[in-house]
Amino acid sequence: MLKLFLTFLKLGAFIFGSGHALVNAMQDEIVDKQQWLTLDQFQSGWASANILPGPIATKVVAYVGYTQAGVFGAALAVVAYLLPSISGMTLLGAALSYGAVDRPGPMGTLFGALRAAVRGIKPAVLALLADAFLSFTGVVIPRGSGLVANAAPFALVMVGITISLAGMWRLSHATGADSRYLLGDPRAVGVFVLSMVALLVFRIDAIYVMLAAAAIGLTYLAV
Repeated sequence: MLKLFLTFLKLGAFIFGSGHALVNAMQDEIVDKQQWLTLDQFQSGWASANILPGPIATKVVAYVGYTQAGVFGAALAVVAYLLPSISGMTLLGAALSYGAVDRPGPMGTLFGALRAAVRGIKPAVLALLADAFLSFTGVVIPRGSGLVANAAPFALVMVGITISLAGMWRLSHATGADSRYLLGDPRAVGVFVLSMVALLVFRIDAIYVMLAAAAIGLTYLAV
């Protein structure tokens, strides 16, 4: 039970995004590392979660918890998964209500650092979405020297994703959304490309990719 709690606490704390952006990270943890479910069981649970109302990831977490320890396991897994976001939003809401975010001092410094980290995380979340899309479509990117032999398919995938990003940028430009920087800042594009290579070519754990992206945001995107 402790492993169940800690596993979903880790996923809830270090994986950003929602829905399909989380599928590969959850699959790696639940199917490959912990071996709580087979791949078919995980995919069936994910498909079932898509046809029910509510957040997809939370329903999958409840499903996995139920398979391990019944109703109590489902409740424990959901609490562990939601605890980091609930705690973070509670603290953020309290800080906003007292106007502490933009004031000089420790709280202002902390939230400034969080904003910078999120700027690095945003492009990495797009890479997670692309990784999940390729996983569901069955596209496999070879590692190492195999990538050179299959450079054309990889380049085609990257071009397609870039076109999609360009469309998203035009939409955000039309709506005035702040996410325009994703293509306007070369450093953000670099974070996206590096995240794609880390996830698709080297199969680096999504948690480490998110942490690295946050670190890059703190170092280079805090402008």
